[in-house]
Amino acid sequence: MKLLFTALLLSLACCAMAAVDSLHAAVYHLSNAKVEKVNGLEKRIVLSGTTFDIQHFEVYTLTLPAGKKYTSTAADSKCEQLIVIKSGTVKLTVGDTTKTVGPGSLALILAGDKITFENTSPAPVTWYVLSYQTKMEDLKRGHDAGPSFIKDWNDLKATKSPKGETRMVYDRPTTMFERFDVHATVLNNGYNSHDPHTHRAEELILMIDGNSQFQIGQEKFQAQNGDAILMASKVLHAAQNVGTAPCSYYAIQWHLHKGD
Repeated sequence: MKLLFTALLLSLACCAMAAVDSLHAAVYHLSNAKVEKVNGLEKRIVLSGTTFDIQHFEVYTLTLPAGKKYTSTAADSKCEQLIVIKSGTVKLTVGDTTKTVGPGSLALILAGDKITFENTSPAPVTWYVLSYQTKMEDLKRGHDAGPSFIKDWNDLKATKSPKGETRMVYDRPTTMFERFDVHATVLNNGYNSHDPHTHRAEELILMIDGNSQFQIGQEKFQAQNGDAILMASKVLHAAQNVGTAPCSYYAIQWHLHKGD
């Protein structure tokens, strides 16, 4: 009986560990995503599952036809969302703020809030959605740090170097994280972003233009526009532009605790 009980506990522990981290450090290719029709939009799921820090994590694209309007749902507002415009021009409304923005622009939508997309252009518009929920959810913390917001790519200040450009977007507490840090990088061809390194915080790289090579652990992988690269906690990683033109990506890092 004791042996059976012990085996059962080990089995449950293994299942629990697997459930904690179903997404692993890897390149997730947009080209592999199947197209679904959802509420008049085209949806392509790039990744979906859990990480060590995030109990529900999805990265997907939505494409809105010309002349159409879409408002995020009540189910969406249970999670926090980061929106990044991939292609086209769209009018975004968050609270009392409305802006018409293009590729590279983004919006942080805190849990409990909604966003409206209106495509007034003659062509479809596509955006990325990062939707996530953690056990450290704190609505007061997030809203006390500031409201949901929209950032126009053209308003982001670029710091230039021989490697390329860096644009700091924000670094603040949110409804899901003690600290959420996002910046954009333009990496010139032939350059490394930095030496291979590790850190406690998990990180997602979202390719928004061009292609690059990523080291994950001791292996190297190719990624291109639209791909998402997940860097798990304490996994060795680095990026190198081995192409013939600059590449651009968002580096998105989250911290559940102040010391991460």
